[in-house]
Amino acid sequence: MQHAKLIKSPNDPKQYQYLVLANGLKVVLVHQADSEKSAAALTINVGHFDDPSEREGLAHFLEHMLFLGSKNYPDAGDFQHFISEHGGSHNAWTGTEHSHFYFDIEHHSFNGGLARFADMFSAPLFTASYVEKERQSIEAEFSMKLKDDSRRIYQVHKESINPAHPFAKFSVGNAQTLADLPNDSLQQAVKRFYQEQYSANRMTLCLVGNQPLAKLAQLATDYFSDLPQHLPAKPALTTPLYLAEQQGIQLNIKPHKSSSRLVVSFAMPDIHPWYPYKLVSFIAHLLGDEGEHSLLAYLKSRELVNQLSAGGGIDGSNYKDFTVAFELTAAGKAHYRDIVAALFSKLRLLTEAPFPEALFLERQRLLNWSFQFYEPTTALQTATDLSLNMQYYPVADIIYGDYRMELPPEGLYQQLLGYLRSDNMRLMLIADDVPTNKEARWYHTPYSIESLPQTWLLQLSTQAAKTALRLPAPNRYLKTEVSLLPLSAHMTVAKQLVNETSLSIWHKADTDFQTPKGHIFLQLTLPNSCQTIVQLAACRLWVELVQDRFNQQLYAATTAGLNYYIHVHRQGVSIQTSGLTANQLQLLADILQQLPDPNFSEQRFTELKQQLCRHWQNSSKNKPVAQLFSQLSALLQPQNPELALLESTLQELSFAHFQQFQQQLLQHQHLEALLVGNWPASAAEYLKLLLQQWQQQQASYGSAIPARQHSIANLGPVWLKSANDEQSDHALVIYLAAQEKSAGQMACFMLANHVMSPRYFHQLRTEQQLGYLVGTGYVPINTLPGLAFYIQSPNHPAPTLYHATVTFFREFLQQVQQLKNDEFCTFKQGLLAQLAERDTSLSARAKRLWLALGQGDYQFSLTSQIQLALQTLAKQDFIDFLEKLLAADYDVLFLATDPAPLQSYVKTMNKNQLTKILSRS
Repeated sequence: MQHAKLIKSPNDPKQYQYLVLANGLKVVLVHQADSEKSAAALTINVGHFDDPSEREGLAHFLEHMLFLGSKNYPDAGDFQHFISEHGGSHNAWTGTEHSHFYFDIEHHSFNGGLARFADMFSAPLFTASYVEKERQSIEAEFSMKLKDDSRRIYQVHKESINPAHPFAKFSVGNAQTLADLPNDSLQQAVKRFYQEQYSANRMTLCLVGNQPLAKLAQLATDYFSDLPQHLPAKPALTTPLYLAEQQGIQLNIKPHKSSSRLVVSFAMPDIHPWYPYKLVSFIAHLLGDEGEHSLLAYLKSRELVNQLSAGGGIDGSNYKDFTVAFELTAAGKAHYRDIVAALFSKLRLLTEAPFPEALFLERQRLLNWSFQFYEPTTALQTATDLSLNMQYYPVADIIYGDYRMELPPEGLYQQLLGYLRSDNMRLMLIADDVPTNKEARWYHTPYSIESLPQTWLLQLSTQAAKTALRLPAPNRYLKTEVSLLPLSAHMTVAKQLVNETSLSIWHKADTDFQTPKGHIFLQLTLPNSCQTIVQLAACRLWVELVQDRFNQQLYAATTAGLNYYIHVHRQGVSIQTSGLTANQLQLLADILQQLPDPNFSEQRFTELKQQLCRHWQNSSKNKPVAQLFSQLSALLQPQNPELALLESTLQELSFAHFQQFQQQLLQHQHLEALLVGNWPASAAEYLKLLLQQWQQQQASYGSAIPARQHSIANLGPVWLKSANDEQSDHALVIYLAAQEKSAGQMACFMLANHVMSPRYFHQLRTEQQLGYLVGTGYVPINTLPGLAFYIQSPNHPAPTLYHATVTFFREFLQQVQQLKNDEFCTFKQGLLAQLAERDTSLSARAKRLWLALGQGDYQFSLTSQIQLALQTLAKQDFIDFLEKLLAADYDVLFLATDPAPLQSYVKTMNKNQLTKILSRS
């Protein structure tokens, strides 16, 4: 074993230990005394880059198979059931060069979870029957994403690079790439791949819990020492991502969903060796600036773009694409080369100016504050973060590596800017009407490739800096010092500071997390935003226009540790600010001061109206399950209508009518606010005066109004077929709602979901392979508890999914009759452990309190009431509840992509019929 010291924040109370087991497995142990659960995460330096050329998708397939039985736990559903029943969760993913597995669980069940987790990696079974089932599952996952534009564009990218680089491989896999080959079955291939790739010395493990470090070390040794170590470290990747002829090109790509984007990318080597300086992200910050005299401000003034982002792009162990992406206007699409020219003008400004040390120090100061005032995370988040970081950082920086930001060596800044050259550039133009002459493999994306004119590339390389472009000014929102409230200022519960007809303000000073941050929630109830469908559509456009205007005016705040969000809610508009409390109230004051300003140009109105309509039109191409849930929400919450109705309404809205709407929007408004975090009483008083003065300036305010809502009570079982014919997949959503709002009903619905969720998934997905997207969820709507079952399938129509679900209900009710008392107690304890979880961050606490106010829970006691109801719930009472809930005549909505089964007890209705009935409720 080896021990080394990890650099940690002075505000981090956790204890850490690094060690290496005899088999080469690197481990970080974390003692978190106040953690609600224990957690484990394991990362291995194996990903789809390692797929054999004849078996693309094999790493992804192996990730699936590891969960489906091991030597000591051969039942394919054992791990999932054990984790779920003991209050935990689990998941995994496969990336380019790494695969990642993780779970959390109640402390007292950690040993059992680790035993199963370790056995997955040391002795997987690869049972033949499940090999075939998971091959079908991979095919279903592939089919479900055939129209996913990110994957469609990704595939075009793969086909335009060096074919010898492993990035060119098809990462997901499907039935074709995972088919049995002559003399080599998929079962044989996955066993061989596991033996040739999985070795302890390629793995990193993190265990987190309230157990002492010595106990965690013993757990790591006991359960993971048997992992095999028989492979050398992987050789470095040296194959270049691009060949010379693959630079200086333009990819024209036709998307599935309507969009108009330009992506400019520059090839870099592996940037990880420069992580201590964060220079790539700093350059992205300079190019992505949205303030006055920024590249975005210049291009928006010329009506060429709506949005800009910088610094993204693929990256790996020997490559990095540095991208600058633009969302184009119609004019920008026609003149996209002018946009590229402006980008090179900004790059000229950066290369000719000296290193902007003052701006760099601003970013460094913020990162230092983030580290110094480290905010707690869940045990699971800690485990996943550190397990991944161990693959990238030296031991001392496993925690600190993400925060380390040192002044760079002289010349490194210019060296990195040197990669942003026209001869090292690729363009990607993504639009509905681009010329195409190729079709990408697997996803059938239409595209074309053309060489960029050498004369234009040379012209770009000599582009002069424009006087309209400048570096960001010193940040007026950034204070040089931050401070914490004294511990004595902590308030155990939020208190209502103001309770007036038109204004309600709640305050909670909170020192539990020892962070200089805070949150402000402000809900504006606006009767003139939600009475008609025209108002509902116009209000959404108004928010888009407001945010468009604020992007430039308030961008400095977002780079100074502050954030703001403005969004539509059912009865008006909500504003949320968060981050460092220093100057946060000033940010809110700036927002409120500018909010009533009606001066939107007709050009921006037209442009953002088109953009929003296009976004809503694209919703018809969302996953069928997502569309069905949107339809459910629209049926029961009429102030949250379907996007197709909003789109058709907005198309008809003129600029003149919009101006009339916005002049009346803020009339009769009611305000409710919550202040949580590093806020003294004086800050709450300042907020009170700010809001009172703002209301007086509007000269029109009123009382809170209830939201319109519908109920399915006394509806019986009803089948509603979706009218969208663009989807090839089938889907079914089954929604059952409580008939009353009470803590007891909430406890029963939550427990039903807790017990049924892993079983429903295992039966319909793992065993029957009816679809890839399968699950259940506790879904409260209009404050009534509810339960939803959902499944999406590329092959099986909704009636088949319905019959499978009804069969599951029937078999589950038979099984639950045999439920033993100790099993019932285990189920309850698992859910109680989840309910008893304390807030893990200030953000989580603030959101919980705000949600409670939205539900009318002014004592903030609903969770404790649910816990009490669950503790006292008798087994027979729960069984009686399930029998009533799953009875054939219970009120239930079946939302489906297909007509109802021919012989069933459900009533079939169309949307108009159902809406008419619901509107009477």
